[in-house]
Amino acid sequence: MNELQSLLKQVTDNATDVEIRLVQEFLEGIQNKQKKDAPTYLNAIFHMNTQFEEDRCVVTLPVTPLSYNSFDMPHGGVIATLTDNAMGFLVNKDLRADGKGAVTTTMTIHYVKASTEKTLIATASYLHKGRQTLVMECTVTQLDGKKIAYATGSFFVITPPNPLK
Repeated sequence: MNELQSLLKQVTDNATDVEIRLVQEFLEGIQNKQKKDAPTYLNAIFHMNTQFEEDRCVVTLPVTPLSYNSFDMPHGGVIATLTDNAMGFLVNKDLRADGKGAVTTTMTIHYVKASTEKTLIATASYLHKGRQTLVMECTVTQLDGKKIAYATGSFFVITPPNPLK
C-alpha cells in the first residue's frame, strides 16, 4: 500500500459520516477538474457552478460542511472567494478574446445576514469598463432571495503569462 492509500485508509477508518461525505465530495471535485467540468480546482472542490447571462456572471455554491465556519454556517472567507470568482470570471471571459486577463486589485465585502439555506448565489456585473481597470459589483443571495452579502471589486487588466483557454 502506498503512502496516499495508507493515509486515505487511516482517515476513512476513523471518519464520521460527515467526514466520509467530505472526502467523497473532495475527490469528486478533483475528478470534475480532471474532466474539465470545472475551470479551477477551487471551483471543483467547492462544486461551484458558473453561468453567464448577458453582462452578468452567476456562480452558485452548495453549502456543505467544507464551507462552514465554527458555527456551522458558511465561512466569510468562502463567501468572499465566491464573490471574487463571480466578478473575476466575468471580466476574464470578456477579456479572453483579446488575449488579456485581469487580476483583483481590491475587494470590499459587506456581510448583511447569516446564511440559512443550502445554496448561495453570487451575481456579478460591471460598474465600470476601462481599458486598464474594471470595477465590478456582486451580490450574494440565498435561493429564497435574501441578501447575504454584497461586494465591489477593482480589477487590473494584464497580459497573462499563460494565455487563458
